Amino acid sequence: MAKVRVPATSANVGCGFDSLGIALNLYTTFDFELLEDGVEFVGFEERFANENNLVYKSLLFTLDRLGKNISGVKISIQNDVPISRGLGSSSTCVVGGIYGAYLLTNTPIDRQEIFTIANDIEGHPDNVSPAIFGNLSASCTTDNKEAVTVTYNVDERFNFLALIPNFETSTEEARKVMPKEILLKDALYSLSRLGAVVKAFETYDLSLLKKVMGDKIHEPYRKEIIHEYDEVRNICQEIDSSAFFISGSGSTLMNIIADKNNIEKIKTKLAKLKYKWQPILLKVDTKGTLVLD
Repeated sequence: MAKVRVPATSANVGCGFDSLGIALNLYTTFDFELLEDGVEFVGFEERFANENNLVYKSLLFTLDRLGKNISGVKISIQNDVPISRGLGSSSTCVVGGIYGAYLLTNTPIDRQEIFTIANDIEGHPDNVSPAIFGNLSASCTTDNKEAVTVTYNVDERFNFLALIPNFETSTEEARKVMPKEILLKDALYSLSRLGAVVKAFETYDLSLLKKVMGDKIHEPYRKEIIHEYDEVRNICQEIDSSAFFISGSGSTLMNIIADKNNIEKIKTKLAKLKYKWQPILLKVDTKGTLVLD
């Protein structure tokens, strides 16, 4: 028996399209148990309880990479990370499956190696890196196809208010709405803010963050497929908002607040909207994926 806990993530973080990601204290826990034969799923939605399950596929991929085999497996899930809402649900499954392969075969855990495998499966290092290492990550894939990541500490005082609606968006859909080419000035607008954004997260500089948390690469296009985006943003900016951005590819919107007492005010106004936005207060996860006893 092996148990693994993987944190949710919020990727892109405004101007950090396909590069920045933050781990948050919302978790999916996986249990893996060896069987004599076959595969069994416990706790998964029916649509995921089959051999196309991403946890299972990631486990098999990793076993092949490690050159190891198992006879069969039971995979159980306890999930608090909403599916297809831009909070890294797919990354939790990928990372969980990889860890399962390591643990069931008594292979020593190597986080950098796990990150490389996760990037090969997921294709988006900005999501899997914070899920593995915690905190804020800046990630990329080099010209030689090597996955590289750097981790920064996020000040524990940050309050991330995840605004989660009752509709899903897919990464595939969110990428389709983006243009194939962008203007140089728009690329510079976003790229010039990256360093300041990272520094603001390290130092709890809300004033700086409010000035530099902007993007012209993906958010102007993706917000069009998120119902009530403008209404939600306006509510947050009227009450308390040090930064506002699309979490991953959506549909969750992330609002950083200075005063937790303002959550109820935001919640009251959100209740008047159509899509049942649920605000959840989150903090940064500093540990990343943990193997539990």
